[in-house]
Amino acid sequence: MLKRIIPALLFTLAVWTAAAASNGFEEALDAYKKGDLKKAVTKLKIHIKENPRAEAYYLLGYANYKLGRHEEARKYFEEAYLIDPELKPGEIIPGK
Repeated sequence: MLKRIIPALLFTLAVWTAAAASNGFEEALDAYKKGDLKKAVTKLKIHIKENPRAEAYYLLGYANYKLGRHEEARKYFEEAYLIDPELKPGEIIPGK
């Protein structure tokens, strides 16, 4: 019986982890859309520790750029393109 429970628990944990990671990105994107760039940056920095997605790095770069933090923005843009050289910013940044 324990052999059946452990895989089910691991699957449930994986689903919860993926949902939490997605929620972190969605919260950051929502903050970005509302113009709360500092909150977006904070949420994205937390998010990329758990889920280093190119989209999250790019949005973090763009939020920093809009805050006038150009060197920091450059670092995040570079990381985004290292992860995904085919990244299309228009699909990430609202209004682009």
